[in-house]
Amino acid sequence: MKPEFERPDLLQRLPWRDWIRDEMPAGPEGWVAEDLDLIVRRYTSSDPVGRFMLVELKYGEAGLGKAQFMTFGLMDGLLRTADPQGKRYLGYYLLNYPESEWEGCSGFRVNGIPLAIQGLKKWLAMEVILPAYRFPPLSFNEEETR
Repeated sequence: MKPEFERPDLLQRLPWRDWIRDEMPAGPEGWVAEDLDLIVRRYTSSDPVGRFMLVELKYGEAGLGKAQFMTFGLMDGLLRTADPQGKRYLGYYLLNYPESEWEGCSGFRVNGIPLAIQGLKKWLAMEVILPAYRFPPLSFNEEETR
């Protein structure tokens, strides 16, 4: 079955996504479901655990919506707390792409940094480490989160 999209910058239409939209509470009711596009992990024979990064793909100039910002910011903050020196967790990255066919594409951006296809491949292979997306610090104080 060919993927169906409402618009290229929106989620792909899949039956489980439609079910979640129809059957589960909405964001204003205090419930959020997000899907993360990529978890990239690089390991070696001497380090079988390796390092990893979280990557969200966005078409064109799209950025994170409020729910994604809050959810992915929570994940990023907790992972940074668990690995403060960044030995395993490299960070969260926003990868913007202007075309659906990547091989001929030249306009990738990772956290706003422009990359051609070869630079993208080196970054995904963790041969080049780019600055991670920076969310504001987490607060677990209920008064501050309201």
